[in-house]
Amino acid sequence: MEKLFDAVHEGALIPLVLVVLAVRFWLAKVMAIVPEPYLDEFFHVHQAQLYLQDRWDVWHPKITTPPGLYLVTYLLFSLLNAMGLSEGDGASMLRYTTFYGVTIWFPLGMNGLMRSEPFDEERNNNLKKTKSLSRWSIGELNHTLFNICVFPPLFFFYGLYYTDVVSAQFVLLAYNLFSQGRTKSFVLAGLCTLFFRQTNIFWVSVFFGGLKVCQSLPNGRPGIEFPESPTILDVVEGSWQHSSIYNPLVSQAWFEGLGRSNDNYLKSGLSIAIAGFSSLGTVLGSLIPHLFLLGAFGLFVIWNQGVVLGDKENHVASIHLPQMLYIWPYFMFFSFPLLYPYMLNGIVPLRFVPRFLHSRSIKHQFPRLVILVPITAAMLIIVHYNTIVHPFTLADNRHYMFYVFRLLLRHPLIKYASVSVYVLCAWATVTALGGLPSGQKSSRPAPTRIEIRHNLQFKLPPPPTKLAPGNRVSFVLVWLLATSLSLITAPLVEPRYFIIPWFIWRMHIPRSRPESLDSPPKDQKLPRSQSWRFSTAARSLLYEKHDHRLWLETAWFLVINWVTGYIFLYWGFEWPQEPGKVQRFIW
Repeated sequence: MEKLFDAVHEGALIPLVLVVLAVRFWLAKVMAIVPEPYLDEFFHVHQAQLYLQDRWDVWHPKITTPPGLYLVTYLLFSLLNAMGLSEGDGASMLRYTTFYGVTIWFPLGMNGLMRSEPFDEERNNNLKKTKSLSRWSIGELNHTLFNICVFPPLFFFYGLYYTDVVSAQFVLLAYNLFSQGRTKSFVLAGLCTLFFRQTNIFWVSVFFGGLKVCQSLPNGRPGIEFPESPTILDVVEGSWQHSSIYNPLVSQAWFEGLGRSNDNYLKSGLSIAIAGFSSLGTVLGSLIPHLFLLGAFGLFVIWNQGVVLGDKENHVASIHLPQMLYIWPYFMFFSFPLLYPYMLNGIVPLRFVPRFLHSRSIKHQFPRLVILVPITAAMLIIVHYNTIVHPFTLADNRHYMFYVFRLLLRHPLIKYASVSVYVLCAWATVTALGGLPSGQKSSRPAPTRIEIRHNLQFKLPPPPTKLAPGNRVSFVLVWLLATSLSLITAPLVEPRYFIIPWFIWRMHIPRSRPESLDSPPKDQKLPRSQSWRFSTAARSLLYEKHDHRLWLETAWFLVINWVTGYIFLYWGFEWPQEPGKVQRFIW
């Protein structure tokens, strides 16, 4: 907790206050204009009121998710009643459940981000010393947390009594406990996440379990366990003999390359499987907490005779692979301010790209035809044979997804033409986890396979105490696996379902700093006019020492929140079959 208090001391209180004020303003507007339960709130509010009346044996048949939201509300209102602060149990008061959660969301998120891959505490002590690392300063960290808290699909539901905000908060709590190595507390938090959304099992069991497996196996070192540019045979041999995983940085990885020239995801996935099998006892031991959570969820499914609690006829689990296609435009739309440098470097000639965004290695990372063609073909097959349009999607014009699917289905060719968009957005999203690489390669000659085998006869050097900074391929593979499992079983396509995958992805985005704009030498005489000082301070704040994409992201999120909030509050309409009842647009 010392890091948490240090972070607050360093200015985290400012974005926390801004988030609370913004949420309070939005909540006040919603309560004033939409005081009655709206859409799914009708079911949630009714069920919460039953619990507050201690009627634990009644369950609304249309509610599909577990009762975690209502239990949190019960505990919160019990505390408020004890303090004499409760003012009833109407929809407006129940909406405060998510508001009070904001006050713990930010510090929990702060602690979690400080332990995640992109953050480097050393950089705050000596910025110049570590300026070549794509890591976050404390100011950028606070800014990032503010942006995450105002993420539009999340921010919108701060004003409504829905499960999504509290569910994400408990997943974040589990993330913190997992990163701190507090196993017992993590298991308890993991069980709590299952009381909000059934799909949380894939995060607390598969995602965190996968990360734990990768942590329990040492990363193979180039030139020791593996050659500098290993073939797939080198990866198999090294992974089995050393129980080490071939785990390159995302910035150095490719989606292809079975030869010696490229690092790729196939080699890494194969390496994790082989190294895990060769150290099966270690792997199973590390997975005990996650297997326990998986077993507990399995018992619930057996007891419930299914995954969802109510309305089972309209929520039948099915394989819906296009969910893993829709997610990429979703990320691109909301995170375009973060992804635009990758789009520029990937598809625009370098001479037209601003100098401080140059990165030749990003352009080289774009998949070649040998992998691009089969990926595109696979997506086209998925679109053709597995596109599922749930009846609810086209039956309710209050949801934005209604209009998205109206567009996709306007002409039979549109859904196939969209595959090119999926490919480009997926590439930019995954590549962003590697940051903006410099493209420099090591000048040390790569050892041959014979040299590697010769090294096996001697005691290998001890593992390095600190790995090179940056996200590694193992994280991407585990994140993709958990995301896929949490989405492809859902027949409905809703922006809310993508919140946690986006949240985990966003927390691991490295910073981007214009490395070409270095500070001038200390001995150089510089003008000291007031305008120069102002210009220097502005450049430093906006992009030289602060990732400029964060400002763009903030502006973009605020615009989306203002537009969707205004539409929800003031652009109501009526259905002919329900005259006098205002309908509102919602995510």
